[in-house]
Amino acid sequence: MIQAKRTVLVKYLLLVIAITLSFVIVQITLAQAVYVQTGFEEFAVGDPPKDWEITGGGFEVAKDPVKTDKKALAILGGANGDGLGVPIETDNPIISVEFWIYVESGGRSLNIKVASADNIGENSGCTYINWNADMVRFFDGAAWQPIGDFETDTWKYVRIVADFGESEFEFASGNDRNDALNAKAEDGLAFRHLALAPTPKWVVFYVWSMTSPAYFDDLLVYEGADPLDLAVDPDGKLATRWGQIKHSW
Repeated sequence: MIQAKRTVLVKYLLLVIAITLSFVIVQITLAQAVYVQTGFEEFAVGDPPKDWEITGGGFEVAKDPVKTDKKALAILGGANGDGLGVPIETDNPIISVEFWIYVESGGRSLNIKVASADNIGENSGCTYINWNADMVRFFDGAAWQPIGDFETDTWKYVRIVADFGESEFEFASGNDRNDALNAKAEDGLAFRHLALAPTPKWVVFYVWSMTSPAYFDDLLVYEGADPLDLAVDPDGKLATRWGQIKHSW
């Protein structure tokens, strides 16, 4: 009788362990790597983000305008070719980039590159997205193409999904994260020439003929095309975390 009870107990424990391991394996399988997650709160005001790759000037952490909490990233100008980049290390050919953006009216603003080159100044093999007056557009290697109207002098939320296997990207925007995620994305947008590597290496804020400042808050970069299920209110400040991070959510 005792032996039979022990046998049942052992089988029960093995079943519990098997179920637990299965759950853990599923969780690991579903986890997405987060490479950059910052609201810029950890950086000093008046300076560019510490340890980011910088070419030229015009980049600094600012107190105004700010979408959430107390700080944002300001792209104020600079010489043609200036850039501020965050390095990415991943084996995944698809990467998603999200952020709040405030573009001042008055003309051409910055470019954003999700790039495959080793050098942040390289303009080939990347998304080449630009805000100009009240429009957002991309350069396909031959000409500027419109993505759509883009409201200035107010905070908007943007999501970019770049596919380095196909050398194309998606772009969506809205009044908040939920709005952007539920919006119909403009897809099949071409890189500026084919990707130079099978995976992304940089997210770069890039200056060329820039006349209007832009500001960024809550920068989020993660693997894959599926939206990350944030553990905080989408309108709240993201936890500060940046650079070459692989965080299992």
